[in-house]
Amino acid sequence: MSKAIRDYMAEGIGAFELADSLHSTARATQDANVKFVHNLMWFHYDDCKDHKVVASKREWDYFNRLLLLLESEAEVDFVRTHNTWRAEWRSLFHREKPSAAELAITPFPSISSLATLRRSVKQFARSRYPRHIAGRRIRNVFVEKVLWIPWTVVWLLCCPFVLAVRMLRRSHLEPQIKLPRQ
Repeated sequence: MSKAIRDYMAEGIGAFELADSLHSTARATQDANVKFVHNLMWFHYDDCKDHKVVASKREWDYFNRLLLLLESEAEVDFVRTHNTWRAEWRSLFHREKPSAAELAITPFPSISSLATLRRSVKQFARSRYPRHIAGRRIRNVFVEKVLWIPWTVVWLLCCPFVLAVRMLRRSHLEPQIKLPRQ
């Protein structure tokens, strides 16, 4: 899986080849890290239009952290957390934006855990962000806006159901990364 992501980042393969490789690798293994990275990568390419890598500097750094997770001995574990319905209600309407520090370490729990893992994986090579992809888009802005119209209608129609599920849900799975023992 690391090779497919690295090839995508190096513009050696397109989105369709990346999707095929990620899906086949995730289906063929029981490794929680691979399945976790597969699910996270799904949000960063288009399934309907083949394209070369499209990523901001923040996304590029995120890809590098996912590669570090794949190439390390760390393990992803999912822990069930419980919330009250009031906390769910508050989080629905008063969602706080993550800080720059939180975005810079995602999916790791802390800067120290990221640094510890980075030091433990000696052979890891971080890819530098290619400036020529900074303004790259999959579709032009007008087409993207038009494609949001059907989703907006669906969300407006399903909104009461989404609110009901959010109000009834009291627990959810949250990923935690366990660092390897030294």
